[in-house]
Amino acid sequence: MMSKSAKWLVAVLGAITAASVVAVVFMAAQRAGEDEQDAEESVRTPSHVSVRDGRTVITLDPDTQTREGIRVVPLAQTSMRAQLRGTAILLAATDLAAVRNNYVAGRARLEREQVDLHVFSSQYERVKTLYQQNENMSLKAMEDAEAAFRGSQAQVKADEQDVRLQLNTAGQRWGAVVADWVASGGPVLERILEQRECLVQLVFPPGEIAAPPATVSLAAPANHLVQARFVSPFPQVDPQIQGVSFLYRVPNRPGLAAGMNLVAFVPVGQLLHGTVIPASALVWWQGRAWAYEAVSPDTFARREVPTGSPVAGGYFVSGGTFAPGARLVIAGAQALLSEEFRSQIQQEQ
Repeated sequence: MMSKSAKWLVAVLGAITAASVVAVVFMAAQRAGEDEQDAEESVRTPSHVSVRDGRTVITLDPDTQTREGIRVVPLAQTSMRAQLRGTAILLAATDLAAVRNNYVAGRARLEREQVDLHVFSSQYERVKTLYQQNENMSLKAMEDAEAAFRGSQAQVKADEQDVRLQLNTAGQRWGAVVADWVASGGPVLERILEQRECLVQLVFPPGEIAAPPATVSLAAPANHLVQARFVSPFPQVDPQIQGVSFLYRVPNRPGLAAGMNLVAFVPVGQLLHGTVIPASALVWWQGRAWAYEAVSPDTFARREVPTGSPVAGGYFVSGGTFAPGARLVIAGAQALLSEEFRSQIQQEQ
């Protein structure tokens, strides 16, 4: 027969067990209610992303557009000539600086020798005259003076030849215009040696360019176009890029470095009509450029942007790829891209 204490212990354990069961049931019911509530909220909150006529569109009300900083402008029609592409190679100025330094040193040496030649010439004429008049000077003194004079003459000729050789070498390596810079100095050469400007070897396929244009556009890093100015034909040939070479100079910009290859654009051929896609409208995904077009006041669709014709501030797109008057998002495009792919991720989960 169970004692009173044992009965009391069994009763306590039973009460604890019952309370635990009630708590588990309550928590399960509460969790189920929360799941149902989340599901109901998910149903009540529609996705901003949908598919219409086979393409993905994002729908945002005016308040959301304002909050995300979305700004839309219509595209204007513009025209430009078809562009020929060339390869531009940034050249190091160290060789040019060495040529200039050697030339300056050679000129200074020549000028000193010319001064010495004048002195030796005067001495020789004086000693020769004195020897011929009353023989107040010895024959040996006259011969020594003549030897010094003749030696100085030979040295001046050798220095002159060395200076000419340096200029010829500069012309063979850099062209006649740069050889003139080496000989005369001047502000253009100073800017190049101080790296405020860069020299560029521009290579075009044979027969593509009848005459070098006065200016060309170079696509610098970060899609910045810089204008290069013609200097002269360039006598060097790059072994890896066969073609006709010209020398240009371009203002130095951050990111430019000797040995870098850039793309050069030269307007040629017929006039093309199209639009310019501003750089501010672009978002980059999978190595390609995209822009969002406003297909209605509250819906936006992503479209790929061809980047083969960069212009100042963006990219020129010919034909009907983006029709004039099309409304393009120029601010807030990154927010639209994030919204589009956030919806895709939620659908995959």
